[in-house]
Amino acid sequence: MNLLSFYIPEWFWVAFNLLVLIVVLRRILWKRVGKVLDERQEIVVKTDQDSEEAARLRTEMEQLRTLLDMEMDVKTAEMMQEARTRAGYEYDRIVAEAETKAGLIVSAAKTKAMQERDAVLADMRRQVASTAVEAAGILLRANIDDERNKRILEDFLTEREVSA
Repeated sequence: MNLLSFYIPEWFWVAFNLLVLIVVLRRILWKRVGKVLDERQEIVVKTDQDSEEAARLRTEMEQLRTLLDMEMDVKTAEMMQEARTRAGYEYDRIVAEAETKAGLIVSAAKTKAMQERDAVLADMRRQVASTAVEAAGILLRANIDDERNKRILEDFLTEREVSA
């Protein structure tokens, strides 16, 4: 058989077999393929919807995160201010306590200095009095003149009355 020759009955059977094959495939496979295509289309649509929902949720999460960050910043600032306030009160308390202790130390030192000064003055007075008594004794022994001693004593008493 020649390839260029045209034999009608053979072409008729080829066309008929082709039509039968198309009808059979359409009846058997077309519904299943259409069903698979529809399912895939639904999956694609659902995936698109899920991705849009995920994008929306991501945006909401970012907004919530931003709000939480802002709230944390505010709370952190409040806590820092509260800590500074408490530190200031503690500082004031410590300084007041130190000033009180310093005042007590200064007061005790002044009191001790006054006591030491009074003791030194009292000792000096005793020494001056002792020296004066010794000098008076020496003078009295050297001048045993009763008349003169009476006159010195009277002058001394007169001077004491005038100065008092």
